Amino acid sequence: MNAFRFLNPKPTISEQDIHSGLKWMIWEGAVSNGFSSITTSGILAAFALALGANSVQIGILAAIPFLMQPLQIPAIFLVDKLKKRKAIATIFWFFAQLMWFPAALIPVYISTPGAGAISMLLVLMAIRNIFGAICNCAWNPWIRDLIPQKILGSYTARRLAISTGVSIVFGLGAAFFIEFWKGQVIGEQAIYGYTYALVFGSVVLGLASPVFMSLMPEPLMQFTPGENP
Repeated sequence: MNAFRFLNPKPTISEQDIHSGLKWMIWEGAVSNGFSSITTSGILAAFALALGANSVQIGILAAIPFLMQPLQIPAIFLVDKLKKRKAIATIFWFFAQLMWFPAALIPVYISTPGAGAISMLLVLMAIRNIFGAICNCAWNPWIRDLIPQKILGSYTARRLAISTGVSIVFGLGAAFFIEFWKGQVIGEQAIYGYTYALVFGSVVLGLASPVFMSLMPEPLMQFTPGENP
């Protein structure tokens, strides 16, 4: 579709394309890791406890990202067949980030704490991590081809440093907000502090990540002669 042609790989990548792509990759790393500091830290575990999770369910929640990683194996065939790593990574990451909206709004449409609320969270996180695993499979080789080898170490270190700083700010900010909210309300209203923090993070950071990702160019995949193992 012409409307999505910006997701197609580019036959030639100029120095300007690389410079622009690396700039957007810095922004993507900042917002992505900033959002992760809200959604994959102790805040998510505390939200699960507020929904009614027991120790086993907390363990399952922590294990879900690792349980879904083997899905990268069949995703390899999708990447190899389509040879559109940017399109695959961006689209699946967009849907992965969207999963946080129904997760954050669980207290709105399901009574909490309760078995139904925590079950819904586990299901949504499983779906979210399925999308994330497929995205990662396309993301890693795309980025390997985009970043020049001569600056790979220094660039990734810089991106990590910036991402870490942003993560600290948003992680602490979300934690302080949730504690502040709990001090202002009573009873069942306390859980909505998590909802507001997650929705804010989803809008400001979560959905910005695939947008910045879509602005990064993708070099054409190299065709390997012969039969692939």
